[in-house]
Amino acid sequence: MLELSQIDGYRIGSYQKDELSFEIPGLLELKRDSIVLGNSSLHKPLSYPFRDMIEDKDNFQPLLRVSKGTPLSMAQKIQKKNVDLKGSGDIVQVFLSGMGKLDDEMVDGLDASIYLFDMDDERSLLKAYFRIREKNPEAVCFCNCGPDELPVLAYAGFDLFTKTDENQKALELFLENDTPQYVEMTACSSIRAKTLLDLLYNEHWGDMAQNIHRPIGKELYISKDAFWRPNAQRWAKNVCENFIPQSKFFLLLPCSSRKPYSSSPSHRRFITMARSVLGRSYGSLCQLIVTSPYGVVPRDLEGLIDYDIVVTGKWMREEVERSSHMLKNIISKTKDPQVIAHLPENELDTLEGLEGDITVTTDGHPLSDGSMQNLKEALLKVKDSLPVAEDGYGDVRRLSKFLYGKDIFPDKIYVKGRGVKQVFSSNVPLASLVNGLRPLSGNVDVEKKWVEIDFDIKGDLFCVGVRDADEDILAGDEVIIRNGKKTVAVGTAILPGKMMKKMRKGKAVKIRKRFH
Repeated sequence: MLELSQIDGYRIGSYQKDELSFEIPGLLELKRDSIVLGNSSLHKPLSYPFRDMIEDKDNFQPLLRVSKGTPLSMAQKIQKKNVDLKGSGDIVQVFLSGMGKLDDEMVDGLDASIYLFDMDDERSLLKAYFRIREKNPEAVCFCNCGPDELPVLAYAGFDLFTKTDENQKALELFLENDTPQYVEMTACSSIRAKTLLDLLYNEHWGDMAQNIHRPIGKELYISKDAFWRPNAQRWAKNVCENFIPQSKFFLLLPCSSRKPYSSSPSHRRFITMARSVLGRSYGSLCQLIVTSPYGVVPRDLEGLIDYDIVVTGKWMREEVERSSHMLKNIISKTKDPQVIAHLPENELDTLEGLEGDITVTTDGHPLSDGSMQNLKEALLKVKDSLPVAEDGYGDVRRLSKFLYGKDIFPDKIYVKGRGVKQVFSSNVPLASLVNGLRPLSGNVDVEKKWVEIDFDIKGDLFCVGVRDADEDILAGDEVIIRNGKKTVAVGTAILPGKMMKKMRKGKAVKIRKRFH
């Protein structure tokens, strides 16, 4: 049984079944006729015909070896035989032919606890690995790799690696520097490692994204590879799918080095200008910050991200395309949009192909006197057309809709607090503006970020007690625990929603507050 205590792409935990137990991530010694895991030594058959000669043969599913480059007709026969040889062992050594459909059928037919992979072909390896992860997140996966490839594979979630002094050092360094920027840096040490990283970021970012912890603290985007990180691609997808603008009036603004943007000197000037001109209609203006690598960050969602990036004043084609795509998607959700683009010259390319009435207000630097005067005049022109905001807390309500699928608040609310701001109604705290939005009350109803149980919860929630869960939950998300239609607790997810439904051991949610 696998028990995970932490997941952020890579997994930390322990495996125990009968007399076999070990910690992950870890090292495995792969010998010709046995493997050594911790203090356990397990014999393995060299191939299928010799399986009856091994006393503890039930440990292994003996498969036939097929290598990349094997003729198609022969590979088909071997992999078909391997499907027939499913067996009932706990450990299987997986041989991949590099032929997609053939390998898919073979991998889908396997049912083991520990999978052993070689590094014959990077694309086939990652494809087979993520198919196994999707089917059985409790499975432990080993890869026979060297120290150059180890950080990338550990970041992807592989649990075991070849036992060598070099790999021991590489694993220790990874665990000391378990950040994406460290993986991106070390991936440049070999062609094979860089190939693995490119495949992860370009072909498997969706598979990676569901197992990566929600960002905590400042992220560093240093290399060009970082632009394709799963976190950044997931953000673009979520905003396009789930953010709904409050009106057809948009103000596009540049990013700032300080986060959240509204705390920076430049954005304080933009906000002060807009508030003074628009008055009670200010809340109906949809402000979109154009940035890289996140593309577009709506003002209402700026508290969800914190990052720093290398700034040169020149944007890559991919950076322009991501921001342009997101702008088109968000603005197209309104009819007859009116756009005020207060952007520096190097970001104006993001406006290409954008529909609607577009006014560019920058004259040189966005904070120059001429630019600020142009912005004021553009805001005055739309002032009479902007609707008066329903209340002063539309940003909090839109944040709730983005995170939880609906507005979880009653009609009358207010926000107070200096260090940690909280949302109140009738002197009752409903949520704190921490980690985005953290519910504090049992009187909330959500469409997303929920976990279903059917018992009286008395402590933290373990996987065995999870009846159902929203599959979009990420580790680190604030979640609602429900028993029937009643909210019984709130807490922080330890595992992704998909994983907490399938795992039978380990903690799923760290409970912060229970309701009686």
